[in-house]
Amino acid sequence: MPGVLKGVKYEDPVVRYRAERIIRLAKKIGSEAKYADINLSIDVFYTLYLPVPILVPREQTPVGQEMNYAIIKSLIDNPEVRKVKVHTIADSFTATVISASLIHYIGEELQNEMRYAGGGEGGGELTEEEIINKIVDRAVKNVKEDIGVIKSMRRLISEGTQPGTGTVLDLEESGDEVIRLARNTDVRKLMNIISLIPDLTRKFKRKVSKSSKGEFVGYEVGSDVERVVPTELLLPKIYFRVKLVEGKILLYDKVLPKSFGPFYVLVDKSGSMEGEKMKWAKATAIAMFLRARRERRDFYLRFFDGLPHPLVKVPKRMKPDMIITLIKYLARVRGGGGTDITRAIVTACDDLSEGVVKGPTDIIIITDGEDRVSDRVIAKKLKSVEARLITVMIIGENSDLRRLSYKYFRAIKLSQNEILQVVEA
Repeated sequence: MPGVLKGVKYEDPVVRYRAERIIRLAKKIGSEAKYADINLSIDVFYTLYLPVPILVPREQTPVGQEMNYAIIKSLIDNPEVRKVKVHTIADSFTATVISASLIHYIGEELQNEMRYAGGGEGGGELTEEEIINKIVDRAVKNVKEDIGVIKSMRRLISEGTQPGTGTVLDLEESGDEVIRLARNTDVRKLMNIISLIPDLTRKFKRKVSKSSKGEFVGYEVGSDVERVVPTELLLPKIYFRVKLVEGKILLYDKVLPKSFGPFYVLVDKSGSMEGEKMKWAKATAIAMFLRARRERRDFYLRFFDGLPHPLVKVPKRMKPDMIITLIKYLARVRGGGGTDITRAIVTACDDLSEGVVKGPTDIIIITDGEDRVSDRVIAKKLKSVEARLITVMIIGENSDLRRLSYKYFRAIKLSQNEILQVVEA
């Protein structure tokens, strides 16, 4: 049975598969979405995905699709939907997740309207069309608040993505969890922190080395016959030999990305870090994660106060649920407790010596330095695992950490430029 939009192939298997995926996501969020059918799912998706969706004439509305028609008409006419579509036009992932969220919100509002039917100010005076408009308007206002979080989460997963490291479809499979996170107040605050992070993609180019078996990036001249351009082999032998001797053969320029050890980030969450310090520390940790993604490094994060907290690992070949775990972890952490910097660094070194973390590692500690540290213990531990300590001091000073650190930064203004300086180093 067709829906209420012109030009949409409702029987196309791909279209129906997408719609079934949206319905499945919406129902995972809550039972309020059970009112929706496949056609409504298709229509909501294409209302958001297409630049100019066109309704069929009202008199041609298929039998049983009257409410769907009213919902889609209200969406098309709603001025707030145009702001939502800035993010969803021709973007199948965002349109899919927002469609599921919107269908669920509409279901919630429908249930509320039925529950309080006949009550409230002027409730009995509204027409059916006015009720649908009111329901859709509230649902759209709610879903607008989800968009920023969803886009930020997508940024986290897509940064540095390479073949074999996951796809947007993987994130769609976790779409219900993404939507729940988008509605979480703590997560929304965390995602706002991402706006503090400068665009690292333009700042960091992959570090590469020449290789005969790497990826093609251009052409050059030389004498490495393993990279010779095939057209050179068509030359007369004497010409080819002369060019070979002179190092002027046309070659493919090939490179391989350099491999690096993991990042291990320790973040102080003691009571003195609460507020702007904690916000900036989380932003810096996320920026370090984005750099790790860019450089294909494993990323480890551990908060600490008087005791080290659980270690979270995001491998370079990550899955979306690992990003979700990281986001949950970051969102729920608040400042509080004492400070034991020595114990935190020793724990990080123990993770290296015990093989929990593998490879030469930079240990980055983000703290305000309000603690005395045992410099001999830390120096011995760092040397035993061949790790370098990088300290990011937030509005503070610690002379012991300064002596122990391979690099030492002081953040005073808590600005984007200071985050960039830390991450660039």
